[in-house]
Amino acid sequence: MSKKANIPLDDDDDDDVLAQRISDTAKRQGIPSLTPAPVSNSPAGPRRPIKIEVTDELFDALTIAAAERRVTKRHLILTALRDAGFPISDADLREDGRRLRGSRKE
Repeated sequence: MSKKANIPLDDDDDDDVLAQRISDTAKRQGIPSLTPAPVSNSPAGPRRPIKIEVTDELFDALTIAAAERRVTKRHLILTALRDAGFPISDADLREDGRRLRGSRKE
């Protein structure tokens, strides 16, 4: 069982103050928070989703490879596209931290 640090709450804290404290703590500890992520000012412009369908075999292989490398399937696919010569920036490959949750020892 892990010991989590308790952050005391003041009786006079309102929602905005608490939301700011949560955001500050998340940034300081490098964990995701419930606040929206900042909009990327990437020179590539706005992002658009893409959806593909793959076989069960490929899906399972991506899932296993992602788990072994502790990255997301998105990260694996973007890395493969960059290795194939497509313009993928390092900022696009940055992990969002979800894989670190639960494995971080502090």
